[in-house]
Formats: sequence, structure tokens, C-alpha cells
Amino acid sequence: MSEVMKPQGAIMRSVLTLVFALFVGGAQATCLSEIGAKKSRTLVKQCITISPATHPPCNAQNDCDLIRSEIERGCRLNAPDPAPKFCAPYLKTN
Repeated sequence: MSEVMKPQGAIMRSVLTLVFALFVGGAQATCLSEIGAKKSRTLVKQCITISPATHPPCNAQNDCDLIRSEIERGCRLNAPDPAPKFCAPYLKTN
């Protein structure tokens, strides 16, 4: 792929992501705007710590529920091992 195509590909991905977000139900609030910098930073750190994904959604620009669901998934996958303390609420059974 030529160097010229790389920025165009990134722009196209951004446009497609925006179109998809609008199609699915409008632009979602970011975690940063929903709960503020300090709390969203904590969620992002927890997500990065526990997520087994190679490209996890651990970004304050994503929806908080998406970040929390990734934390829960990581905590449940890690459950047999001593899980970090922040996993406790995610491991409670309903």
C-alpha cells in the first residue's frame, strides 16, 4: 500500500465509524463526558490492566458501558486466578 493510501484509509475508517454510530442511534456520549476525567481515567486503567484483547476498547472516548463490559469480560476470564480488587463488583452473581 502506498504512503498516499494510508491516510485515505484512516479517513475512510473514521467516516465509516461515524456513519455507523449515527445509523445505530446517534452519537454516543463518551465516557470522559459522562463521568469526567478522573473516573474515566480509572476505568481505562482497569480495562487495560485486565483486558485480554489485542485491541481492547479501553479508551475514554468510548462509551463507559463498553469499557465496563470489557472489564467484566476480563475479570470473568481471570476469575480462577486472584483477580484485582476492582473485579469484585463485576464478579458478583445476579
